[in-house]
Amino acid sequence: MFKILRLFYILFPLAVIPLMVSMSGNGFYLFGIVCYYLGVILVAIKQKIIFMIPLFFCGWFWYTYGFGVHDYVFFLFMSMFAGAALYQLAQNAKHFTTSVLPENKEAREYELKIEEMNAKLKQYKQIHPTTVITPEIIDSIRNDVFFR
Repeated sequence: MFKILRLFYILFPLAVIPLMVSMSGNGFYLFGIVCYYLGVILVAIKQKIIFMIPLFFCGWFWYTYGFGVHDYVFFLFMSMFAGAALYQLAQNAKHFTTSVLPENKEAREYELKIEEMNAKLKQYKQIHPTTVITPEIIDSIRNDVFFR
């Protein structure tokens, strides 16, 4: 999954932005590729605070000249944001597959052993209904289940 997302965030602007240029006929949209990879680089080197500079600039520009979806400023800002977001999505997928999933597997194995221990304890109670369950008996069953 991580490799697919990595390939996607690398090739995405090289496919989408030239398509937009061909549809609009305006070559200035090609600067979106540079902004996209700038967003990827800023997130990769952990400089997310630098994103505040384009955000403040865009806020000032939109306040001064008015907000427009078809402005270059909006397109370049969205290109930078898309690069950062897709890179972060790929990194989160990598973290999930390398650390969270193995932890869930270990937790599930532990839960299954606890269920097995409870089942053996219940079976012991059925076989010996008059015997008082002592901590030694529980330890014996636990050691049998966890360390066999």
